[in-house]
Amino acid sequence: MKRGFTLIELMIVIAVLVTLMAITFRIANTVSDAEARTMTISRMQRIENCLSGFHAAFGCYPPVKLQGNRSFKGQEESINWGNESEAWRWVREICRSQPVGCRFPFSEGMSGYIRELSDLIASAASSGEYEEVFKDQDMQEWAAAGFASAGDSAIEGRLSSKKGEVLWSELKLFQYGMMSYLLPRYLVMMGGSSKYFESDGYAQWTKNNDKSCDPFTGRTIEWTEVYEWAKDHRNGLKNENVVKLLLMPSQAACARWMPNLEGICRCDSDLNLFGVHIKSSYGGDVGIFDSMEIEALAPAVRSACFTPDGDGSYRDQYLLDEVTVNDGWGNEFYYYSRSPHQSYTFWSSGPDGKTFPPWIARDELSGQELDIAAKWTKDDITHMSN
Repeated sequence: MKRGFTLIELMIVIAVLVTLMAITFRIANTVSDAEARTMTISRMQRIENCLSGFHAAFGCYPPVKLQGNRSFKGQEESINWGNESEAWRWVREICRSQPVGCRFPFSEGMSGYIRELSDLIASAASSGEYEEVFKDQDMQEWAAAGFASAGDSAIEGRLSSKKGEVLWSELKLFQYGMMSYLLPRYLVMMGGSSKYFESDGYAQWTKNNDKSCDPFTGRTIEWTEVYEWAKDHRNGLKNENVVKLLLMPSQAACARWMPNLEGICRCDSDLNLFGVHIKSSYGGDVGIFDSMEIEALAPAVRSACFTPDGDGSYRDQYLLDEVTVNDGWGNEFYYYSRSPHQSYTFWSSGPDGKTFPPWIARDELSGQELDIAAKWTKDDITHMSN
């Protein structure tokens, strides 16, 4: 006569199965974390090769200008260290004071896609289709309002009123992060409207870029000429002007380290620079237009927009393209180099996605600040120049 399982035996079997499942999941997570760590270290080594090449060519590491506050000075009372998500919002901006990515206006040819995306997000927000994505009031207002494309008159009027200003907070048409130095800037960042690069164009470009010389004649080249040459390059033409553009020292030097960037950059355009395709095919490196899934796109698009008048209203916004490099966990790397830029720190925030500014001495911190700094940096992966 066959005997069934007793209750105790059944409970033992269930406990064994649960334990085995827990071990399996833990092993899977460990493997995934190991793969992310391997990718992170590999990408860091390749970026460091680029930084070494830049130093050999120009005598310093990328001199990224401050694009935000580098300290907590004047903000101490605003930071609630007891609320980690709120504290991280402040700390992250400080860590990004010398950003890694470069950002710039989309070409006007992308206006149709931008408008389509705007309408798609606005529709999803108004229908309540993605309540989790649009759960806060600011996000709902932003989505409902949509954002303007390069050709829209509403945005153009507000941009033009500030075209003489160079403050990042007022006119963020361009972001000159580390990648804007490691990439041939003219080839990558001159895809927007020609109005940004005219002789009386926007101060943010003209004040942050020295006019180049014709490598054949030594003649100073106007930005409108460089813009046309860059357009020829994007169109795949092989004429004398494209050759001149590629021979400019600031562009030509990048060819030395460009192979290190092959397939590791997050960007929308499939950029081919000196024969190297830099766009990543890794799923965690998708650009804004690589997918039309609202849940994935809404936060990415929102972070790519800014309000020209700085009033935080989420109205009349402008969408920016970007080229940057992420770590294995899908977070952008961090960069720090103090003037005269003879050293640098390049790091990943690790699996928790949080970090703390390495230039702020720990003896300046106390209590919750010190605890958070230790907690957020314990899994960081940091490389420094020799």
